[in-house]
Amino acid sequence: MDQFMQEAINEARKGLSEGGIPIGSVLIRDGKIIGRGHNRRVQEDNTMKHAEIDCLINAGRVGSYRDTVLYSTLMPCYLCGGAVVQFNIPKVIVGEA
Repeated sequence: MDQFMQEAINEARKGLSEGGIPIGSVLIRDGKIIGRGHNRRVQEDNTMKHAEIDCLINAGRVGSYRDTVLYSTLMPCYLCGGAVVQFNIPKVIVGEA
């Protein structure tokens, strides 16, 4: 299994262990994780805290996203897909089976 997808899965497991929805995400640049997150909708009672959004928030200000890859354990919804388009993230890898 891809090491970065495994990290996204680890994030999903972290969310599940917190009583939340098990979805995880990591943001990669130059073969390194620059952001990670998991769905926190239940934990923070915040409908906007999807895994991909949490990941992008945790990455902080990274300048251009044009050389990044976003991994997610589930196909991004319209909200998260919109963030991908807005930030010009060129590649999303999804672990959904």
